[in-house]
Amino acid sequence: MRRLQCLLLPALLIATSATVLGQALPTASRSGILSKVDLGAAAGGQFTTSVTNQTVQVSPGPAQGTPLPHYATGDSLAGLVTLHDQPKSWAGFELNYQYSRYANRFFVPTGAGQVNYVAQTAVHEGTAAYLVHLRKMHRFSPYVGIGGGALDFQPPANFHHQWRGAALADIGFDMQTSSRLGFRLGARDLFYRAPNFSSSVLSSSRWVSSEEPYVGMYVKF
Repeated sequence: MRRLQCLLLPALLIATSATVLGQALPTASRSGILSKVDLGAAAGGQFTTSVTNQTVQVSPGPAQGTPLPHYATGDSLAGLVTLHDQPKSWAGFELNYQYSRYANRFFVPTGAGQVNYVAQTAVHEGTAAYLVHLRKMHRFSPYVGIGGGALDFQPPANFHHQWRGAALADIGFDMQTSSRLGFRLGARDLFYRAPNFSSSVLSSSRWVSSEEPYVGMYVKF
């Protein structure tokens, strides 16, 4: 419950501020470049693919190899803050910051079985993406985005801190109200190499995908 409160509190604070701004600032007063910018806050989920049943070939001929560790994560909630800019009716970009916290689990095969390692890890994401805005349908504005950035993995003190580059795909739609306030629903996919916290024992040598549905609100400036 404490972790849930920590994740949702920033999003709720920003969402409350967005509501106040949306009510206080009428749409008609928007002008200049800021009229194309919005700030959003959302809550979502984080679901990462697992890596299992791996071997590495060490010699030609018959299948011989050394088992690599299996890798899995726990599912978690995430808090997402986005800044959208739309200089063209059909094109724009977004800047993203996301925070989540979940368990990274490693299952390392040994001669006697396997050894399990668990690292409760805080993950900070900083990404950017180009956005293509599709044809508006009533108040719904669909968009798709593609970009990338970096993930900052911060595990417990007995593991090494680590950065990973990440590719980002984003799809969703905005629903604009009569004020500056709007609502946003979408899904993101992050593609990156599984962390090993600088340990060859924990290296799975594989890339993983994190699927992240989200829902939130935004305010236009």
